[in-house]
Amino acid sequence: MTKKFAVFVEGLTEQEFTIQLLTELAGNHGIVFEIHRQDRGYLSLVDFITHESPVIHVLVANCCNDGQVKSQIKDQYNSLKSAGYSLIVGLRDVYPFTHNDIAELEKSLLIGLPTGNLPIHLHLAIMEIEAWFLEEITHFSRIDNKITSAELIASGFDVNSTCAYDLPHPAETLGKIYNSVGKGYSKNKRQVQRTIKALSYEELYINTCKKAPSLDKFITSLEFGLFSTVSK
Repeated sequence: MTKKFAVFVEGLTEQEFTIQLLTELAGNHGIVFEIHRQDRGYLSLVDFITHESPVIHVLVANCCNDGQVKSQIKDQYNSLKSAGYSLIVGLRDVYPFTHNDIAELEKSLLIGLPTGNLPIHLHLAIMEIEAWFLEEITHFSRIDNKITSAELIASGFDVNSTCAYDLPHPAETLGKIYNSVGKGYSKNKRQVQRTIKALSYEELYINTCKKAPSLDKFITSLEFGLFSTVSK
């Protein structure tokens, strides 16, 4: 019997990262991705990615807006429940809100969402998903071997004294680092995938999680969806 769960994210970067992260976490377990995109309040199928002998089916919904993640989960809950899904995971950034807003955002995460035997795990990437990329410092050399510690510091990220989630706008800092060696970082698919492919998922799992608690919580929810062993 194929196990099914759904992940709702706010944008393309989160979509591509989630797909690659789940592929790495699933290992030899066959997995299929049903990818949807939100347009004018409705989700439409845009892609279907399958691997040999899938035993896990993941619906990944790109809500195209941080405010739509919760709304789409609410709208899709009953249909997912009826279709036999075992878990719904949601992910959105804190930015453009500030650090001062985190406590209130966390307090309101699940307010208004359905409750029942289909659990919902809703997460904030603090402050943005790019904070997780920044903390995976080994990826910089794979982007360009000219990115040095001096370039990181000049761009506002000292790995010895700065926590990426303390930055107000991590995506901006990541862009400055890439720009320092003549490369860009934007939300277009080519540049997003370049970063996604440069990341070490072993490093993310073993070390970055210790520096980025919001990543640790997100990965734990994905593991619950994949293996139903742990939950946070």
